[in-house]
Amino acid sequence: MRDGTPIEGTVQLQHNQSLVHFMNARSGWINMTQARRANSDDAAGHMIVQTDHVIMASAPDGDIHVAVSAASGSGDRIVELVLQGGQAVVGYVPAAPGQRLSDCVASSGKFLGLSLARLFPSGTDVGDIAVQTSAIVIVRDLKGAPEHP
Repeated sequence: MRDGTPIEGTVQLQHNQSLVHFMNARSGWINMTQARRANSDDAAGHMIVQTDHVIMASAPDGDIHVAVSAASGSGDRIVELVLQGGQAVVGYVPAAPGQRLSDCVASSGKFLGLSLARLFPSGTDVGDIAVQTSAIVIVRDLKGAPEHP
């Protein structure tokens, strides 16, 4: 969440729907079951969450695809996303060869899929995630960079 509160829970997606597509299709709220604030003693239950406040969403059990499959002729580009508040995320976005990163982010909708993501400065691996594009301050192409975070 924008305030740093992690929330754990279950959402219902259609068969073969990606998490990015699901998040982009929400008109404002997400219904969650078995949900609770991760760092609290709350009992798990039903919760609704406003999508505008979601910074990152993931499927930690790996049972759903996070991003839409890359289109034919595209590949994965390693990027660094700097989020509001200064936290950085390094991972891969599907992009066509030569595609501008601005076009890649703009065409993704409200949420951008990032695979094999790692948070910095903690170095925590978070896997495949959906990132709210309005929370992204900087996107840096790391292809050919001598070293990245």
